[in-house]
Amino acid sequence: MPIWKELPRACIFDLDGTLVNSLRDIAEALNDCLDLLGLPGHPQDAYRYMVGEGVPLLCRRAIGRSHPHLVARLIELARPRYRVRPMTHTRPYPGIAALVERLHGGGVPLAVLSNKPDEITRAMVAAFFPRGEFREVHGYRAEALRKPDPTVALRIAAALDCPPGDAWLIGDTPTDVETAQRAGMRCVAVTWGFRTRADLAAAGAEIMIDHPDELLGG
Repeated sequence: MPIWKELPRACIFDLDGTLVNSLRDIAEALNDCLDLLGLPGHPQDAYRYMVGEGVPLLCRRAIGRSHPHLVARLIELARPRYRVRPMTHTRPYPGIAALVERLHGGGVPLAVLSNKPDEITRAMVAAFFPRGEFREVHGYRAEALRKPDPTVALRIAAALDCPPGDAWLIGDTPTDVETAQRAGMRCVAVTWGFRTRADLAAAGAEIMIDHPDELLGG
């Protein structure tokens, strides 16, 4: 069954863990940089709990408390390393292309709001959704404006001519849930991404789906 009886006024999607599975590329890039610094890497699954809140925090989590003096250097290494090969393994999740096509074809304005660096966010959306399905695409530009700060989400809603309360914010992490709450938007939390159903429920998610086709009822 669909979550709504009618198509939404607008949808704002997270990118990593929601539209695309990018975990392997992120893990490989960070592990390569950790190796350059003589530090141990992490299993790919461990990055599920490190990503989602921007590169600086990702790097702090990857290093941990053992070498805080190397965090700035890891950030310097990680950004260009990931920029070179962000889509080696990254692909849209099954069912995402069909969902985006149905929403776009139904006239629903679509947007992407990510804590991934803005340049890479835009490149990835252009590569995987080349027909201009997403009218607004925004990645990380400033620490003060990264999710869960609601500022950019509210700017997107205004650009899409949609009242915040009529916009749906769709994401896979507690950060996305909090962003929607702070923006006064309806939140759809997806369980196919980087966090568990329990994580999302603990964050206050009231609507959770296990597959993209559940948004529109299959």
